[in-house]
Amino acid sequence: MAEKKKTTKSKSEAKPSVAKKTVAAKKPVAAKKTVATKRVVARPLTRTATPRPARAERSATPAAPQPKRVRESKPLPEVPAGHAALIGSGGTTSGETIALPEALTRTEHGTGVLFQAFNAARANARQGNAATKNRARVRGGGAKPWNQKGTGRARAGSTRSPLWRHGGVVFGPNGRTYWQRLPEKMRKSAFAEAFSDQAAKGRVLVFDALPNGETPKTSAMRAWLDGIGDTGRTIVVAEDMGEMVGRAFANLTRVEVRSVNTLQLVDLLRCETLLVSRGTLDLLALRAGGEVSA
Repeated sequence: MAEKKKTTKSKSEAKPSVAKKTVAAKKPVAAKKTVATKRVVARPLTRTATPRPARAERSATPAAPQPKRVRESKPLPEVPAGHAALIGSGGTTSGETIALPEALTRTEHGTGVLFQAFNAARANARQGNAATKNRARVRGGGAKPWNQKGTGRARAGSTRSPLWRHGGVVFGPNGRTYWQRLPEKMRKSAFAEAFSDQAAKGRVLVFDALPNGETPKTSAMRAWLDGIGDTGRTIVVAEDMGEMVGRAFANLTRVEVRSVNTLQLVDLLRCETLLVSRGTLDLLALRAGGEVSA
């Protein structure tokens, strides 16, 4: 039986050719929206810059120098030895002088006593508040750091030992007094030496009354001192001074107010002018080892 040959038809022959789908006509693309751009308009200038002069031109025309204020210094009035000028309430001198007590003008000892008294006064002004804590005062350290034996380390009984950090201090300052006792005769002699030195230079002035008005002001005290002269660092010693007068003097620089008891040896040595009221001369003579005049 003759085998029937299978005849295979090509795909093209078996299937009828299908016409390709026609692509639909493309839709017209809508035009893009155009953004309206603002037109930039240059604004008119409202301010004009003035050109600065060149550096060379500026240096060529320097500024005019201002005159310096020169304070006129008025010398203190001259007085004979052992006397002091008498100052009025207005700060003017009429040429009158007053004799100082003998205890305030004579010296019995040299500068050695004055030097000892000065050192004693400066030493007595020291407070000596420096203090440190020993191992008993430092907080902590109650427990033994480690065992006595078996660790291989050195023996330690407290962490506040002076050998440890944060430990106590050995032989540190723990309160000290710098007080030096000076005999009364030496104190009086040194006071007289310092006062007489100021009197010999003509820097001791005596006044009867201060410019004490109803309401004393600093300007009145400044004018009173300017009328006297170039006083420099001044110390005013008055017996009875009102509170308002003391406040008026306190506002002035290089001016200090003392009483007879508060006047110290250091004040006499550092001041340039000593203004003393007439009523305090006898009291100052007592401090210098003299006697009160009748």
